[in-house]
Amino acid sequence: MKKIHILFVCGVMAVLVAGLARTLLFPEEINTYENRYAGQMPAFSAESCLDGSFQDGVDAALMDQIPLAQTMKSLYNRVTAGFQKETLDWAGDLAGISGDQYVDFNGLRLFGDGYLTYWPRYVGSVQAELEAKCQSLNGTFARHPDLEFYAYYIEKDTDLDFETGEKTGLSRYLLEHLDLPQARMGVYTIDSFQEFASNFYKTDAHWNHQGSYRGYCQLAQLLGIREALLTPTGEAVKLSSKFSGKKASTVGGEGVFTEDFYGYPYAFPPMTVTIDGAPAEDYGNQAAYLAGEAEEPVSYGGYYGGDNGETVLSTGAQGRGNLLVVGESFDNAVLKLLASHYDTLYSVDLRYYAHTMGEPFDLSAYVQEHQITKVLLMGNIDFYIQDAFNLEG
Repeated sequence: MKKIHILFVCGVMAVLVAGLARTLLFPEEINTYENRYAGQMPAFSAESCLDGSFQDGVDAALMDQIPLAQTMKSLYNRVTAGFQKETLDWAGDLAGISGDQYVDFNGLRLFGDGYLTYWPRYVGSVQAELEAKCQSLNGTFARHPDLEFYAYYIEKDTDLDFETGEKTGLSRYLLEHLDLPQARMGVYTIDSFQEFASNFYKTDAHWNHQGSYRGYCQLAQLLGIREALLTPTGEAVKLSSKFSGKKASTVGGEGVFTEDFYGYPYAFPPMTVTIDGAPAEDYGNQAAYLAGEAEEPVSYGGYYGGDNGETVLSTGAQGRGNLLVVGESFDNAVLKLLASHYDTLYSVDLRYYAHTMGEPFDLSAYVQEHQITKVLLMGNIDFYIQDAFNLEG
């Protein structure tokens, strides 16, 4: 028994030492489980040590760098969420809770037939951030009168109370305070739970194949695209019955909350692709998944393409102009569709641009270098309130 205890202690110490060694010498850059940059060992200073921030930084780095930390966290969350879901299903049946009521679950809400939803967000809760963003964007518009700016707001579960049917007013407030012609602003509206359920995933934060295609059609009209739009070449293809998205992961329910994942087949024109400055075979793996040749389980980013600092899609055409899309992960599903109508489409995610490209984003220099005349801003409420998405300053 004593030997077992010694072996156990030695094993724990080995894991800790390995985690410390990785943290100091070979740190992981990305926490793949939580889709964020992994914690890194902070620089030491007397001030940070005295105020405790150095110790907090070390703790965060070790939690991300210790071997199997992400695997163990995923396993723990999955087991916990499974137990909670079973308990909730039992309690709901017992209490007669219907699908027309919100049920809180680990910081999110369940509604309808197993939809994980965000809480509605009203103007008052983010008004200061919206005012600051509008002021920043209006300054950018004024400084670049030679550019055509377009703003597209994507409503989702944050913009509608499914129980009462009340809209939160976020899109209206934003567009009323942007100094753009009405014809250059658009909203992807969600006016009922049924409309949301048809266009968004149950377990993920994004629009699905139907929702993203609807968005593409609206964006084409907003941007003044006159040529024929791409249409699916066949019926939607079911690629998985066990898709488990970002919302499921957020509540620790990855693999517990699952749904079907469908994709439309398209006949995209040939494109050359550059991601973060390096040539790439493609953006996303739509063709591989539809052909049944993909090696990884399907995911939103794996299918449509990920959140890169810069993605460049070029059709090799001439005379149709170049488009700059500044957005977040919602644009992943429509980039190739939009790119088919331009000489070159440039997509920038300002959360990652400086890190992956090695320099801050400079709007003036960027549009001049790439001969861009149209700039599309697109995203949901998070895009329009976060400072990370400011075009300038």
